[in-house]
Amino acid sequence: MLAIIWGAIRTRRASAVVMAILVAITGAGLGAAGWIATRDAAAASQARIGGEPPARRTLSVRGSVALGADPAQAMTRFRATTESTAGLPAERAVAGVRLQGVLEPPGGAGRTEAELRYRDDACANLELTGACPAGPGEVALPTTLALRLGVAVGTRIRHDNGKSSEPTPLLVVATFDPRDPLGWWWTGQQGDAAFATLDTVASAGVPATATYDLLLPAAQFTGGDTGAVAAAVARLGKGGALEVTSGADALSQAVAGERYAVTHGIVLAAVQLAAIGWIAIAVSAWYAAEARRGDAARVALRGARRRRVIVATSGQSAVPALAGAVAAGVLLTLLLPDTGSGPGTGDGPGPAAAAALGGAGALLLIVAADWRLTRAPLQQLLQFAPPRRAALAGAALELTVFALAVAAAYQSAVTGEAPVDGFGLELLAPVLFAVAGAVLLTRLLLPPVVAAGRAALVRGRLTGGLTALFLARRTSAYRIVPVLAAAVCVCGVTAQDWTRADAARLHRAQAEIGADRVLTVAPVPRARLLAAVRAADPQGRYAMAVVASGTTGPGPRILAVDSPRLPAVAAAAPGAAADRLRPAALPPTDVTGAALTLRAAGDGTVALRLLLSVADTGATARADFGTISGAGEYRADAPACGTGCRLVALELDGVPGAALDLVELRVDGRIVVDGAAFADPARWRTATGDVDPGVQRLRADGRMRLALVAPAGDGPADRRIYAVDAPLPLPVVATAQAIRAPDQSGISDLTLAGVPVPVRPVIETRLPARAGGVVLVDLEYSNRLTAGRTEPPRPGDIDQVWLGTAAPPGLEDRLAAAGLVVIGSDSVAAAEQRQARLGPAAALRFHLLAAALALLLAGSALTVVAAVQRRERLAEVAALRTQGVPARVVRAADRWSALAPVALALAIGSVAAALARWLLRSPVRPFTDGWVVDEPAASAPALLVAVAVATVCLGAAALGSGRIGGRR
Repeated sequence: MLAIIWGAIRTRRASAVVMAILVAITGAGLGAAGWIATRDAAAASQARIGGEPPARRTLSVRGSVALGADPAQAMTRFRATTESTAGLPAERAVAGVRLQGVLEPPGGAGRTEAELRYRDDACANLELTGACPAGPGEVALPTTLALRLGVAVGTRIRHDNGKSSEPTPLLVVATFDPRDPLGWWWTGQQGDAAFATLDTVASAGVPATATYDLLLPAAQFTGGDTGAVAAAVARLGKGGALEVTSGADALSQAVAGERYAVTHGIVLAAVQLAAIGWIAIAVSAWYAAEARRGDAARVALRGARRRRVIVATSGQSAVPALAGAVAAGVLLTLLLPDTGSGPGTGDGPGPAAAAALGGAGALLLIVAADWRLTRAPLQQLLQFAPPRRAALAGAALELTVFALAVAAAYQSAVTGEAPVDGFGLELLAPVLFAVAGAVLLTRLLLPPVVAAGRAALVRGRLTGGLTALFLARRTSAYRIVPVLAAAVCVCGVTAQDWTRADAARLHRAQAEIGADRVLTVAPVPRARLLAAVRAADPQGRYAMAVVASGTTGPGPRILAVDSPRLPAVAAAAPGAAADRLRPAALPPTDVTGAALTLRAAGDGTVALRLLLSVADTGATARADFGTISGAGEYRADAPACGTGCRLVALELDGVPGAALDLVELRVDGRIVVDGAAFADPARWRTATGDVDPGVQRLRADGRMRLALVAPAGDGPADRRIYAVDAPLPLPVVATAQAIRAPDQSGISDLTLAGVPVPVRPVIETRLPARAGGVVLVDLEYSNRLTAGRTEPPRPGDIDQVWLGTAAPPGLEDRLAAAGLVVIGSDSVAAAEQRQARLGPAAALRFHLLAAALALLLAGSALTVVAAVQRRERLAEVAALRTQGVPARVVRAADRWSALAPVALALAIGSVAAALARWLLRSPVRPFTDGWVVDEPAASAPALLVAVAVATVCLGAAALGSGRIGGRR
């Protein structure tokens, strides 16, 4: 029996080799899918963890602690209790103590809310100018805070916590800037703080807030217990004594989403590949079985039992199939390291086992194809022409295919845009569409093809007539069309999904980054940021200052931009946003000079200071005129304004009921504000937002009359009159739902730099935005409106410099020369690369591989069909040549008859791919989070490219098979 099988295989070498290739491709694809899923799931998890800020891996614990006489022992107990209760491994851990209060500089003027703070390893994370605090009462202040307080190294200040009987005396021994502001140590370290020793904080003698931050290792999110963090948070928060915050749960869910996207997407592609591979094997086995009808008859004539007939016939395809499966398993075992199942992929089979599974499926299909030969009468096996297929069996099979396609479409329509979960029948909808369409159209087209062939012969069109009759005589040729159509459909769907995902990744990168390249700079006052960027790029062609707020968390992101430069720098087209953000406004009041003279008259005792913003640095300067009690000229010095300042506000102090008349302000003898300007109500305003005004403007001619009033509420009053040099309400451009709905007047409110500001929003749907949306405001206008109410930089604000594609080399040096320190950078290209390492992109890359393998399977199946039909083709060619038909006509007819199934499959597959992406949602979304994808699922260019590639591949296989038949 083995000799018979081996002899038959040698006789039909082409079909045997191709059958081995079909099984090897199918098994290798299935085997590689598991290994690639394991590898890419791990890589996507690491990419997700690496792309998140350290705060997402941090578990932060806050609780009240009495430091007492031994603060070190109290902190040790707090650490030990927190660690034992949490029960989590930590990559790093930092403990600290905070004490809220107010810092008082010498003289008491300029009191500022600031914490007295201790934190492990503080001096190692500070760029100190001076000495590290080591003794009792020694502190280090942020450089910006020291400038606002007007203190330097060696100055003695006090910290009033509001609970102690006496403020805590402090000695400034250093000023500092963060060494790595974006590093993990600074996570949660927002707000002004004076860093001191633990004994200094304990010397206040009041309970403080102890802090303990744990940085969880990456292994906690890739191989650890995903519910461990949630359980730890529940244990720590039990009883309410501790405040626990953590972004680890969200990160765990994000990592799980990436792993699921990889495994789900790759398994889906593997299932589709297996379906196409097994269909191709089944069709090839059916054709091979037709060629072995004579072999079955000869074995049956010798009296062999049915089992031996099946072995003799099926073995001719089964032996090559087994060889292909073994070759695939050995190749995968040698080439793929760590072939076991990995985390995130379950306990599924390894590559070799998956290849064996593909081979087992092929054996079943091969035996099923030859089984019917054993049931046929001997006289039928001896006939040259194959018998007609049973109509009932064929109809049942075709109806089953149609039913599956309808069921898949229904399931997809029911699930709609819901996230794809599990492996429902709708995931195979494109393949089923193509197979059902191929079965239906080939059935419908065969009768017209026969009629057209006869008519062409009657008219003398030999090439067309013979082409049609070649197809009509081999009516079983329609069996290969579903295989080809399914492969073309998979290629078209994959190309459209990849194109959509690629465009979505670019769109998201542009929305998240904002410009082609973004530099993050150390925090500076907003005016200084603006001045530095404008100095580095005077023409505004490639650089723009930006302050980003709300960059983390679910809410909208607020971008304060230098709006005239937005069109030249933004990565995505901003539309008309730049024009809307920058309407005309009153020019700022320029104060250039150190000597200020004010003509004023006081009714009662009123103290007056001018609040000024230094033009170059954005630092706050004050010109104190002292107490004004009668009519006259009052003088003040402002040394910082020698190079130019902007008048921000007039700050009054006194008892309610006192009044002040302002007539004229001169700077170095030059009139800056005259009586008419003081009297103009359009040039001055009181505080905005939820702050009670403590001063009231009264009607007066040729002067400004101000009266101090008691606040309406219990809170502090704002006794300032602000210079109007920005539009109010402030125009903003926002995406829908990113800003509170405006009232009937079209005005809403928005918190900018910690200050509530009335705004007039314009909704722009074309703005690129993340899930929380985005709000654009003009940086200079917003800075003018918030100056005096807050001291920049605000906690959570990120100072950036956006660079366009035209940014020249060496720009960072120019920014450094202008006083900016670059501490980080990002780009659209880098953001795209990060997205390309995540789960959906990894799954789609395997889809591309599976589509290529599907084309190879379809082309191989086409070759098997040609090889099996060679004898029949040669007989037809010989008969036609004997009758005098020219060789040229025969070759052309044979070539076109080989190309016709390919052309039909290309049309069916491309239509099925287009319908699938037009009617059904893609099971592999471009992102695993809530990012809204606006790119259309259907893409005509991508589909055309896929069809072109399929045409070349399948056309080459078809023409090769045509030459086999046409040369003899």
